Amino acid sequence: MSVRLRHALPAVLLAGTVVISGCAGSDSGPKADGKPTNSAPGPRPSPSTVLPDGIAKPGTALPVGDGAWTVTLRGFERLPADTELGVPAGSSAYRARVTVANQRAQVATAPRTAVTARYGALGRTAVEATDSGASSSTDEPQQVRPNGSVDRDLKLVLPDQAQGLPVTVTVEATEEGLAEPELLFFEGALPGRAATSPAPQAPQQGAPARQSVTPVGQWNGNVRVGKVTVSGEGSSRAASLELSVVNRSGDPMPGLGTTLRILTGDDLRLAATVRPVYGYRDAAIAPYRTATQTVSFTVPDAAVGGPVTVEAVDTAGSRVTFEGAIGQ
Repeated sequence: MSVRLRHALPAVLLAGTVVISGCAGSDSGPKADGKPTNSAPGPRPSPSTVLPDGIAKPGTALPVGDGAWTVTLRGFERLPADTELGVPAGSSAYRARVTVANQRAQVATAPRTAVTARYGALGRTAVEATDSGASSSTDEPQQVRPNGSVDRDLKLVLPDQAQGLPVTVTVEATEEGLAEPELLFFEGALPGRAATSPAPQAPQQGAPARQSVTPVGQWNGNVRVGKVTVSGEGSSRAASLELSVVNRSGDPMPGLGTTLRILTGDDLRLAATVRPVYGYRDAAIAPYRTATQTVSFTVPDAAVGGPVTVEAVDTAGSRVTFEGAIGQ
């Protein structure tokens, strides 16, 4: 089942993290204020053998363009360790194949496809293998004969502890001459045996919505901000955290759609503002599924070990505040 977004989504393939730094004097973040209003109903249970409406198993041909095309995800194949370069220790490379088939009686230009893979209960985003060449979203348009098809391969790197876990794949298919993609969702288990029993999708844990401050690492309504970690040396330190957003409805969510404001110290000095429009991967979230994106920024070295406040601001301007310590 395909869904057309009202607004165009990014046509990039997978992206990693993005670094957006700022200072207190240059804050141009959202000015809207208000309390979180996360009153969405809890997620519908999704046993491993049953997928929600709108998510298909690998191998299912889903229609695009009122049936003019079909798109099929062929699943994930683990690649031999010695065939891919740049795979870090503790991770493996996988290949996923997307087949686009022409259902019309004439030659036509295949839709462009962009693919995002999210694994595990939190829906962490897989990264693209560094040597996999041009992404499917930048391939030259391909002509397909009547009743013919074209295959597009994607190589991804996932941690070994993800073996056996569910992988939810968002395919954005954009027909020639159109700006908005149609959304297709697939889900299947990654090859291998999970090290632990997989947690259920669309987590129900979380602190009550509307509370004033939430500790980092916990949920407030539909949003979770992970602990802030730091690395490197110098007057400015590289820092990162995980932003998680859960879709508790039966319709696709356009994306994480969340701006983060990172404030350090007791005096709440603005260290960074990170917005989806600046490039971090913000693909649509499947029904009853969670998406997690790693966000990178910088903080002053003097702030390490001290308090940090993170404001998560949604597209309507509602704010959820998280507090914790940097690097602890």
